[in-house]
Amino acid sequence: MEAHAGGERLALGPAMQRKVLAVMLVNVGQVVSSDQIIDSVWHNAPPYSALSTLYTYIARLRKVDGLEIARRPGGYLLDVEPESVDLHRFRTLVRRARDLPDDSAADLIEEALGLWRGEPFDGADTPWFVQQRAAFEEERFAARLRHGDIALRCGRHGELLPELTALAAEHPLDERVAAQLLLALYRDGRQAEALRYYEDLRVRLVEELGADPSPELQLLHRQMLTGDVAIAVSDRQVAPCQLPAPPPVFVGRTDIKAELDGPVNGVVVVGGPGGVGKTALVLRWAHDHASRFPDGQLHVNLRGFDPSAPPAQADVVLHSFLGALGVLPERMPDGVDARSALFRERVAGRRMLVVLDNALHEDQVRPLLPGGNTSLVVVTSRNRLTGLAVSDQARLVTVPMLTDDEAVTLLTERLGGARLEDSAALHDLIRLTAGLPLALAVVAARALAHPAFPLRALVKELQDEHSRLDALDAGEPASNVRAVTSWSYRRLSPAAGRLFRLLGVHPGPDIELAASAALAGARPAEVRRLLDELIRAHVLEQPAPGRFASHDLLRAFAREETTPEEARKALGRVLDHYLHTGFAAERQLSPHWPPIDLAPPHLDVTPLRIGSYDEAIDWFTAERAALLACADLAARNGWDVHAWQLPWVLSTYLTRSGHWDERAASQRAALAAARRLDDHTALAEVLLLLGRGHSVQGDQPRAIDELTEALTSYRTITNRTGEGITQFSLGLAHARRGDPATALEHAQQALTLFRGTGNRAWETFSLTAVGWYHVLLGEIDLAADIGTAALRLLDEVGDRDCEAHTHRMLGVVQQQRGDHAAAAVHHQRARELFRGLGDSYSEAATADQLGDSFQALGDNSAARESWLRAETLFEALGLPEADTVRAKLAD
Repeated sequence: MEAHAGGERLALGPAMQRKVLAVMLVNVGQVVSSDQIIDSVWHNAPPYSALSTLYTYIARLRKVDGLEIARRPGGYLLDVEPESVDLHRFRTLVRRARDLPDDSAADLIEEALGLWRGEPFDGADTPWFVQQRAAFEEERFAARLRHGDIALRCGRHGELLPELTALAAEHPLDERVAAQLLLALYRDGRQAEALRYYEDLRVRLVEELGADPSPELQLLHRQMLTGDVAIAVSDRQVAPCQLPAPPPVFVGRTDIKAELDGPVNGVVVVGGPGGVGKTALVLRWAHDHASRFPDGQLHVNLRGFDPSAPPAQADVVLHSFLGALGVLPERMPDGVDARSALFRERVAGRRMLVVLDNALHEDQVRPLLPGGNTSLVVVTSRNRLTGLAVSDQARLVTVPMLTDDEAVTLLTERLGGARLEDSAALHDLIRLTAGLPLALAVVAARALAHPAFPLRALVKELQDEHSRLDALDAGEPASNVRAVTSWSYRRLSPAAGRLFRLLGVHPGPDIELAASAALAGARPAEVRRLLDELIRAHVLEQPAPGRFASHDLLRAFAREETTPEEARKALGRVLDHYLHTGFAAERQLSPHWPPIDLAPPHLDVTPLRIGSYDEAIDWFTAERAALLACADLAARNGWDVHAWQLPWVLSTYLTRSGHWDERAASQRAALAAARRLDDHTALAEVLLLLGRGHSVQGDQPRAIDELTEALTSYRTITNRTGEGITQFSLGLAHARRGDPATALEHAQQALTLFRGTGNRAWETFSLTAVGWYHVLLGEIDLAADIGTAALRLLDEVGDRDCEAHTHRMLGVVQQQRGDHAAAAVHHQRARELFRGLGDSYSEAATADQLGDSFQALGDNSAARESWLRAETLFEALGLPEADTVRAKLAD
């Protein structure tokens, strides 16, 4: 430690006295207590008379020219100009340099560093001196680093090399020093030496710290290898062109491209499941519209779902973007916020495209948004980044599967015309790949790799549900549908992942919340949250409000991930849900039909409450496909009770809505299940419904055989209500066969049985049937009396189905009597009731008869309107009666 005044060196006394002065110099302008000075100078070994010794040293120092030491309450104050002390002048110069241009800043920092001579407090070893020495050396080191940054920005890499080489030797593991030395060597034309130094540093870091170089240092290494202009000496504004090559074959997506053709600013989020072609779409569009962004295009793969590397960090991406925009590494600020601010500054006012591909979540994207209103940011993600729509008014676009026409075009472009002569095989491939572009690309690649193989061979591979994903593997993760799907699956929370697996085993084409809750054995509120997570991850779609679905390849992957035990338990719960909810809905449709006995549902299943006829129709309409799929699954997998009871609950709805083929197929499977169970009750119920169905479809001999066997089963179990309904149904079959006399006998037996059991609803049905068969036998007046008696019973029973059939029968009676006005009244009432019941066939038949009544009344306009309704319904049902009505319309 030295002091100078008037050009002469001052005598500061012995070493301990100089240490006292040192404490006061570090704290210049501040009151320092005696205890603080003693502890700093002597610490645990003060002299016996430390305080007296301190007073002596202070007294002597006061005699030194220029040292003003004043006594103050609590201690001593060294009252001199701070900048007369090298330490404080150093700090002042470094601080002032922050606000100056590089050239001036470099001069000040050089001056500050020139104040240093040797090691601070050399020889002083108390804790205070050791601590101060370390802190001062850290300040000096920071100033040297800052000076290096500035000198590199100023192009002074050559003159800086000796100092940087020495600094690197002092700090062999400091990566900021290494970065400066690498850049100086590179800019000095010594690239080979720079690369050798980097490799030596990398090995040293691994051996001593067990770590690789930082991402920034690795980026600088890559830039040196590629001769990146971003690390050249100049610092100019550049127009980067970072877009990867577009896909050579690209088809369709007209609607999505139109969304991107909108404003050339703001944020667009392009979402969709893995393999749907988000990146291909964006790159194709970006290259086609590059001229709209004359100031350049930036691109980064954020690796949001890449299993081989962690998601890209915003600070590293910004480092790359800023480098591409001409910011030299030594001018690169530290920290995400500072880099983001500089990025916004550099992009401000420029017309640029920023493509952020494969983003994981909103927080990964936000620091990379340029702001302003001149640039467009396009984000792709497997997640629905709805937060960006809220905070940044992003436009959200979802990429769907390819349409059939688009898929045909894609395969045609890839394979050429000769391989596509088998049109059926081509469409099977499209169906089995769900229109997923990645899957179609794999199929095309495999077809090209085996030109002698017919497309039908690929179809055969894909038709096996258990090996379908094996057939969609082109040999590397990015072209493997299973691997690409797994990247999304692994990002799900454990609970959402479990629900995704279970949704894969659900047999229906879609599912709603209550069924999802039953499948998972969880509360609907919890499942709603998990469904939202799956939708955000684009592994689940919501094709209609409250309905959830995913494409077949996702479902195939989900089933692979599900254990047999997990799947069977979930299916048992969801079958119970559909059976018990369906039963409640069926009770609303046909309260007159005797119920079957159900076992209690699983403890984790809470069936829906169906409170009205319309609610029941809506539920059956929404769940028809799922119910049929569940019945089929139950029949194939040993749930025989569900296999016959699910078709039972569906029967009324399928009959009234005209889905007769579906009803017949489900009842045939139900019959096989009932026979396996050897259950006479099940057998009787199924044979009754099966026979009634075949009768409606016109196969009366088969219907009569089945109904006769049902009658035997009901008699075996002494079920008189079932026996009566079967007699009633046999009457219908014989009447349709053209034997009204036999039909009347069965209807009268049914009437007798129901009067004996007191079942007023079925008594009314049977009475109406008796009246109808009298009509067929030509006994019109008797039929009219019976119909009137049936209407009186209906006042007590109040069954809309029976009332509709009774009015229709009376309409025919009045038509044959020649009272067309009365006939029209009955037919209109019957048609209204059938329409309200959703009984399409009966409504159509009644509308046809109503048209006849209107024509007989001379009201051709009303007749035509009624026939048009009948034609529409018959045609929708695929029935030949449509031709008969069409002939009436043509007259």
